[in-house]
Amino acid sequence: MSVSISYLRFIVITLSSLLLLSGCFRAAGPDVGVRALRDQAEKRSLDQAEHAFLRADYATAVVLLNRFLRTHPQSSLSPEARWWLARAYQKTGNPSSALEHFRFVAKTRRWNMYQTDARFRATQLEERLRGPAPSGSIRGILTALGSAPGNVDALISTSGEIEASVIVLDVPCPVGGMPQDNGQPFSFDAMRSAVRDLSSRWTTVYLGVTLRCLGHFARERTLEKWKDWAYDPPSGTLRRSSYFSLQFSGYQAFLEDWLEQLRDLPLTGLVLRNAVPVGVYDGFNPLALRLFAKEFGVAFDPVRMFNDDRTVLAADSESGVHLPAVFWKWAGWKARERLRIVQSLVQTLRVRLPHLEFGMTLQPEGITDPIRGMIDFAEDWVDVGRGPFDRFLMTIKEPESTLVRQTFQDSPAGVSASSGDAAPVAKLVQYLGKPDKVWAILPARGTHARTQSPILPETVGRIYDRRGVP
Repeated sequence: MSVSISYLRFIVITLSSLLLLSGCFRAAGPDVGVRALRDQAEKRSLDQAEHAFLRADYATAVVLLNRFLRTHPQSSLSPEARWWLARAYQKTGNPSSALEHFRFVAKTRRWNMYQTDARFRATQLEERLRGPAPSGSIRGILTALGSAPGNVDALISTSGEIEASVIVLDVPCPVGGMPQDNGQPFSFDAMRSAVRDLSSRWTTVYLGVTLRCLGHFARERTLEKWKDWAYDPPSGTLRRSSYFSLQFSGYQAFLEDWLEQLRDLPLTGLVLRNAVPVGVYDGFNPLALRLFAKEFGVAFDPVRMFNDDRTVLAADSESGVHLPAVFWKWAGWKARERLRIVQSLVQTLRVRLPHLEFGMTLQPEGITDPIRGMIDFAEDWVDVGRGPFDRFLMTIKEPESTLVRQTFQDSPAGVSASSGDAAPVAKLVQYLGKPDKVWAILPARGTHARTQSPILPETVGRIYDRRGVP
């Protein structure tokens, strides 16, 4: 009896073990299948992001790769995804984020095929982001868009002793839809090619644009209705201007959409230039006149003002000029309104293009003579200096004679500056208290060897203008 009980116990244990083992094996099958499906989904998701990168849709690649990392944080494909994400951030001009992901891939404990390249790229980016030493300053080159595509090597060879780390690529301002300086019509694709070509040779690339001119690059001719109005002295009437008015909300929307196309370019910043002065006679579009009249409660008629008082036509002369009170109100309002619109545009673009810096040009004449700056350029440099801009660029014109140097006692560290055209730069530095935010645009070295170079604060950037250099 004891044997039979032992035998039965053995049978029970054996059957229980078989049942338990069979259950485990049956469960293992679905687990393997689920894992295979998950791996396939991860691979498909990563392939989609990589294809976006390869077709140069870098902004989409950034979105897809970030989504992959959030959805599959423990994926074995994570190093590969981060490597592509770092490269996509580089292409969209976000080196800090690119460096973060390159470092992650380089320091991963488990070996991956991207580690060596990630380590090399991280070292390069660290050197670039470290920036100039405190005792040095940024050196750069200003070149026109028409001279850049396919001619980068020539640009480098003609730079001489300029060790440039910055390129400012200027989009020429056509008048009435005329072609660029090189005789070719504007091409957005050509601009893209130029920016990418230059960014592969230089650390940082800025694009310079004149907002009042960008409407000439639109394919639709409907923008004609947003052209400004200007007073024509010979006829004594208002006529359509060659440039566009920032007052129109439709033109502002066009600018936002046009500039948003830059999101996938490897740009560091955008420089808003004031290359086309508004001047005494421009800016009289009907909308601006209505807004001005409503704010000041006046019936403002620029034609009557100019025609009734011909001495206004000599506003740019050095002799005493009589300007009616309403004109001064108009000049001040025009400067404030222009700055308000530009600031609003920059705030919108910071949301759409968060990786970009924004620079603004200032006229040296406006700093030495604020009244002239307001009349000729619709610019109040003090108000502009308070604006949301990362850089301020100012052209130092070639003096007619050797500059006499003087010391600005209130300038940072008692830095000396020339009393000629460099004086506005020193005054701007004094006002801002941040010389590294100021870039002086200088004549290209070697073109005026006999002229004494101006003395600038050490941390003021020096951008050499090579647009007119063959």
